[in-house]
Amino acid sequence: MVRPLIGELFAMSKFKVGDRVRILPGTAIPFVGVEGTIYGVQPHDGGITTMDRHIVVFERREKRSFYSRELEHIEKVK
Repeated sequence: MVRPLIGELFAMSKFKVGDRVRILPGTAIPFVGVEGTIYGVQPHDGGITTMDRHIVVFERREKRSFYSRELEHIEKVK
């Protein structure tokens, strides 16, 4: 039996298409605090979900790619 080296290996991405997200402080400096919607998910070739790229589309239709650690879910208002 092969065991993953990292707990998140081969797990599902934490974000899915349509999720509302906010960009967290860190390396994505010009986008910090900006909200957008997940447009697509590009899984990491090695199956490491923390390395998945998430394509976020913003209000002006601009698209950028972020790692999951750079994003936070925005709770849906009921």
